[in-house]
Amino acid sequence: MKLNIKLFIGAFISFLIITSSIMYALSILKEEAVNNYLTISKLNAKSFSKGLNQDISNIEQIITNIASLFDLEKVDINDRLEQMQINYPQIRSLNILKNEKIIYSSNIYNLGVVINNQNFFPKTLFDDNILKVSTPWTGRDFISGNDIYNYEDDSETIEKSFIPISKKIETIEGDFKVIINLNSDYFINSFITNIDSENVVFELVRLDGILLLSSDSTKSIGKDIEEIDILNKTIKNNIYTGVKDIAGVKYILTSTLTKNYPIGIFVKLDYEKNLLSWNKKQYSFFIIIITILIISILIALVFFFLYNKKREDEIKTHKLQIQEQEKFKFLFQDSHFLAVVLDFEGKIFDINNLAINFLGKKAIHLRGNNFWDLDCWNDESRKTIKFFIKNINRNNIETEVIAIDKNKQERVIDITISSLETENGKIIVVIGFDITERKSREKRLKQAYTVFNNTRDGIMITDKETKLIDVNKSFEKITGYKKEEVIGEKTKILRSSLNDEIFYNKMWEKINKFGYWEGEIINKNKNQEEFTEWLTINAIFDKNGEVLNYIGVFSDITEQKIKEKLLKEKDDVLYQQSKMAAMGEMIANIAHQWRQPLSVISTAATGMVLKKNIGISDEKDDIESLLFINDSCQYLSKTIDDFRNFLKVDKDVRKFNIHTAIEDSLTLSSIKVKSEDINIVLNLEKLQVYGIKNEFIQVLINILNNAKDALESSKIKNKILLINVTEEDGYIYIKIQDNAGGIPENIINRVFEPYFTTKHQSKGTGIGLYMCEEIIKNHMKGFLSVKNKEFKYNKQEYKGACFIIKVPNKK
Repeated sequence: MKLNIKLFIGAFISFLIITSSIMYALSILKEEAVNNYLTISKLNAKSFSKGLNQDISNIEQIITNIASLFDLEKVDINDRLEQMQINYPQIRSLNILKNEKIIYSSNIYNLGVVINNQNFFPKTLFDDNILKVSTPWTGRDFISGNDIYNYEDDSETIEKSFIPISKKIETIEGDFKVIINLNSDYFINSFITNIDSENVVFELVRLDGILLLSSDSTKSIGKDIEEIDILNKTIKNNIYTGVKDIAGVKYILTSTLTKNYPIGIFVKLDYEKNLLSWNKKQYSFFIIIITILIISILIALVFFFLYNKKREDEIKTHKLQIQEQEKFKFLFQDSHFLAVVLDFEGKIFDINNLAINFLGKKAIHLRGNNFWDLDCWNDESRKTIKFFIKNINRNNIETEVIAIDKNKQERVIDITISSLETENGKIIVVIGFDITERKSREKRLKQAYTVFNNTRDGIMITDKETKLIDVNKSFEKITGYKKEEVIGEKTKILRSSLNDEIFYNKMWEKINKFGYWEGEIINKNKNQEEFTEWLTINAIFDKNGEVLNYIGVFSDITEQKIKEKLLKEKDDVLYQQSKMAAMGEMIANIAHQWRQPLSVISTAATGMVLKKNIGISDEKDDIESLLFINDSCQYLSKTIDDFRNFLKVDKDVRKFNIHTAIEDSLTLSSIKVKSEDINIVLNLEKLQVYGIKNEFIQVLINILNNAKDALESSKIKNKILLINVTEEDGYIYIKIQDNAGGIPENIINRVFEPYFTTKHQSKGTGIGLYMCEEIIKNHMKGFLSVKNKEFKYNKQEYKGACFIIKVPNKK
């Protein structure tokens, strides 16, 4: 009886113990099932992250190849883009933009479409040559699509969508933007094809929280996600795995990042649906086990308790050990870092898949070799690694080394060397992370900051309130302010009193309207000294079009302005000297012209007096003499008017007749007064031009007098001067050609230099042709040139200098 009671009590206690153990085991198994689903979620996320990264990397290579199309001659870029797109189901279309307008596309219907709303991420401050991802668009392509981010009706079902990605390319024809539209259906179908469960949701998320695509049709793509806290954790740790309640639904969730691009991947398994069959099996299993236990206890309670309990514990322990080993093997082989296990002598005992792929060799060829003897190391890295392994102790060793991968590319590896105690003795574990890209980014950032800090132009960055948040060294040099003195101050500290409020109001009006402004402005430095600068201001906007920062770039042009002022004063002096020289020669010409009329007047008056004295004068002779005197006086008066008109200070730009200006210059120059033997041939069209007539006449007089001097010094019998005026292609051409033999080739390129002359000091200063060129170029926006030219006149061949004046014909 006591034995039965003891057996009953023992059976009951055993039943309770075994039942509790079963419940505990079931909870462990359920937890293990959840962990398995977490592992599946993690593997899927990593797999798709790797695949997506490879797809986008291939697409980025396509963008690089697109730049080479511009180097090819006679190539139809649209056809080439279409051929590229055929082999990539991931791509809806390839598009090349200039000034936000599609100019080439694999889809000809996209041509001419202007992409105004470009919600690309990330926004860049210095380096604009990176891949950017836009918010998704509805439709199949740009021609029929809309940006979902600006889509107002969130309730409408979106059947088709695509994701634009963009990158700038530099070509021989200039900078272009390439936008490739990713096929959302391809990535969703690819996920569904590779997943054998219906309760899995696959999502792509941009790192600023915008949902790019989802296999769950109820989700609003193109909008902010609810799981922003999970995304932030993923960005911080590269991966997130766990069980999470989202919008009232419990998910087994893994979130990970792509390696090189601003995109995250969410893999969600419905917790309840995936564990539903497990719960049912758990209940059936529990009933069956309880039944078996009751029967077993009734048949052989003592045998079961005494002989199987220990065995059951051993099996469970062994199972857990196997599971732990499998977990370690999984983490070791499929981790995202390079891992190698060494014995304590430094020979390779085991190596994971990522390290094998990095080296490009089979594991069987690597095991048993000294780790430092691998051919991926250079001499310095080999010495460093061998020294650390030989001198390892309980402390971890971290260092950076250079390794050569299977593609013969140098990579920077951050390695950690640790020693561990195991049942089989000491082992050494080497963990390596490829930080080449991170180093490259750090280098680019350092280069950008170096350029920012060492450029000769001053640069200042402000917040939207125009408070300074950063300045470069040139800013400090130009303004005299130290960086720490101006950070937090508004840019008003540089204002001078020479620019009024109207000036600044117009400046900000343009910045607010167009996003930039440039112009000349006068500011003051720390010592309150005014300086002139050429300033460019650009506004930086966020994705919502709100101003984030202003960037101002300026250069000190004070010295340049002073030089320009001195140069203008110098030109004015040269012009005045040229004018005075022309006046002196003009007075001599007028004096020469007056001799004959004065002689006629003197002769007529003397003749009248003589006839009166000897009494032979008559009224008819007197009238005739008086008419001669009047004609001569009129001629003298006209000469004075011509001279006065030439000397008149006239700075007004107006339209005047070229043929009239040429006739006046011939009258005023010495070529008609002193050179009766020069044959002047005119071929003039009656054309008009804008300019200052007296300055233009001075140019003509200078050229005519040079031609006269050249002809008089030559031994040619038939001296010829041709003047032609023609109109062609919107310009008026005045060609003055002589037959004096031309200008020596060794000086023809110097005749327009200031103070260059071939004449004696008594005949000129050399500023004539220099001022002629200045007048034509700066005052009439034209060109003055000279060349030696052969020509034919009256069936005779001649050669001489040909001066060509080319001025715009502004009708």
